[in-house]
Amino acid sequence: MSGNQTAGVDLEELRALIAEELELPVEEITDEADLKNDLAVDSLTAMEVAVQLEKKYRIKIDEGEITSLTSLATIHRIVSAKVETA
Repeated sequence: MSGNQTAGVDLEELRALIAEELELPVEEITDEADLKNDLAVDSLTAMEVAVQLEKKYRIKIDEGEITSLTSLATIHRIVSAKVETA
């Protein structure tokens, strides 16, 4: 795996996946947009996003970690770390 590619987790691909799951335009999923406060993501929807992340990246997101999925930047950091250790 090349050093300039963050564990194969492309930020724009991740943005598109989240936008699709939230049924929002991609441009609304900014790096720092707060999923709960800015995008009105509830706990059930956050869990659905986590399931899609698990499927796509073949990782495991613990139930307690779902509340940590607060922004695209945070999700990218968490998913990248999990992919690197998988």
